[in-house]
Amino acid sequence: MASAIELYQRAYDLDYRNGDWESAEELYHEIIERYPYSDEKEYAQVHLERIQRLKGNPKDPEIQPVRSGSGAVGLAVFSFFLTLLLIVGTGYIGYFGWKMQKRQLSQELILQGMMSEQMGNVNNAQLKYEQAQKEDETNALAYQSLAQLFLKHGEKARAAAEFKKWKIVSPNDVNLGDFAKRLQEEK
Repeated sequence: MASAIELYQRAYDLDYRNGDWESAEELYHEIIERYPYSDEKEYAQVHLERIQRLKGNPKDPEIQPVRSGSGAVGLAVFSFFLTLLLIVGTGYIGYFGWKMQKRQLSQELILQGMMSEQMGNVNNAQLKYEQAQKEDETNALAYQSLAQLFLKHGEKARAAAEFKKWKIVSPNDVNLGDFAKRLQEEK
């Protein structure tokens, strides 16, 4: 013979986990009859009142048992994860766009530096290459251009410093070997 708590647990599982409130109703009635002085009798009465309302309006979402993965809760969980995915995706796209903009600005500054260098304005070329490095610290061309500018104008120590940065940013750059030879020849 099952205790009041065991009957209540079975009724609750039938009602809320399985959605079988008709079978649960029988067990709730059994609890009330067999255990009239138990706490479970009080709980069973509350559930029976809800079941009576369900019989009157079985589609009422406020009194439907909540089962995981279905109904409003399942939709809410799905909506939450979809929203989270959209936020993360938007953030990633925004970050990628921002990085591309920085990269493009860095490339434009390098071109401006090269034009300044062609026109003989070495100070402006140096400034543009340094700005390009600040905009995109991974742009090896900015370090290469500045190292070549310094070497061309006899500033070997500064050229060597930029060469080291260039090697860190792009260790597999095919132009590193040629520049290293030129740097050694100048010493």
